[in-house]
Amino acid sequence: SESRKNASHRHRNTKVRFGEPRDAAMSRQLKEQMQTKIQEKGEIEQDLEALRKELRSLGAGMNESLVDKEGFPIADKDVHGIRTLRNKIICRKNDHEAMMHEIEKIMFKYHEVLKKEKTDADSKRKAQLQQHAKNQILRLHKELLEKDPKLSKAEALKKAIKMTTETAKKSVEIKTQKNSQMGESNEDVAKITPPSRGLDPLERFKTMKPFLVVDTVSPDSPAERAGLRKFDEIIKLGSINCENQTPEALRNTVAHSEGKPMELIVKRGNNGSGKLEKLILVPKRWRGQGLLGCFLKPVT
Repeated sequence: SESRKNASHRHRNTKVRFGEPRDAAMSRQLKEQMQTKIQEKGEIEQDLEALRKELRSLGAGMNESLVDKEGFPIADKDVHGIRTLRNKIICRKNDHEAMMHEIEKIMFKYHEVLKKEKTDADSKRKAQLQQHAKNQILRLHKELLEKDPKLSKAEALKKAIKMTTETAKKSVEIKTQKNSQMGESNEDVAKITPPSRGLDPLERFKTMKPFLVVDTVSPDSPAERAGLRKFDEIIKLGSINCENQTPEALRNTVAHSEGKPMELIVKRGNNGSGKLEKLILVPKRWRGQGLLGCFLKPVT
């Protein structure tokens, strides 16, 4: 379609900024594409609402018959106008469905690139730490030999490795202690500490970051029945949170939870700084698309 061609054209012509890594450029580009598509989706939804309003003004919906029992057009109905509006609504609904598919593809690709970025960053950090440890060992090895000429090179190397390992362990212990004091280990502590009476059961989620935000909730959908609202920020969806979320994990969790209650922890109100809410969502087939009946986009 024309929209796909335009998206592909933008993809090829997005320039990498000076000094910007390739993956960072790709994630930036995908984020921009996703924002553009979400805006276009909103415009389609506005069109649909305007068309439905116009159809209602003609005293009709999408399903009522426009002919009488004898097969003749109902005299007090603008049959041509109603049929024209119904056709426009159907076309725009098809556009909306196609747009949702495009957004979903871009969103999944965006998450894949982010995951690769994190993996590459972790690998780079690991390589830097290894090089730092190697330099530390060589420096200590040289100092030990200079301090004690009787020491063999093998013994000096063994001592240098031991000293470097002990220093690294102390550094990790200090960092872990600081993180615990700052509340970054709340979730791990909660796993081994029995809950006290009167303690807020959502307390341990307050330090966790949301990873999805609700963009739309369809009427009479599983999401609406669960109490999910537009702009809710999702901190936990079943077993998925910001640490382990991937497009595949989200799809699998929802699919495997069909017909089963799934716990949601959401942050609601005040631009994401509001209180936490616990909801129970049961993914299942309904008259609309998917198992949830809502559109979720990544928190940016």
